[in-house]
Amino acid sequence: MGPSSNAAPRPVSLASDGRKACISSLKHKIGDKEVTANDNEGKSNALAKTFFPPKPAWNNVEVRTKYLQPCHAHNKITSEQIWKQLRRLKPYKAPGPDGIPNIVLTKCTNILLDRLFYIYTAILEGNLQYKPWKTFTTVVLRKPGKLDTTSQNYIGQ
Repeated sequence: MGPSSNAAPRPVSLASDGRKACISSLKHKIGDKEVTANDNEGKSNALAKTFFPPKPAWNNVEVRTKYLQPCHAHNKITSEQIWKQLRRLKPYKAPGPDGIPNIVLTKCTNILLDRLFYIYTAILEGNLQYKPWKTFTTVVLRKPGKLDTTSQNYIGQ
């Protein structure tokens, strides 16, 4: 029995040479038990658990603990700080959700520096949080020289 005509098409990722990208069966651990994921959903879950382990339990925090008030004062950002951070960027990394390649930021620092200074100053002084900057994309790559059979043989960048 074939797929129904109203089924949503599944996205297909392509390798750099245009072929369909795939990962063979992927071994991973659930607790102390080693299991094998054969379908894309299982492999995705295994890689996600490998890269993003669960948050630690907070049950060790005392209920009546008194905390200091959060510090809302901030140091003013300087153009030099922005310049140093732009120089530290790896130029050929994949761009983030904004689509701006790092090479543009590193090669156009002198043009962008003043604009970025005013943007960051406004964000800090206004205590703003730009939601899209909290979004990232994890690219899953197999470690060089490793087989593609276990989730530990992959890195996320």
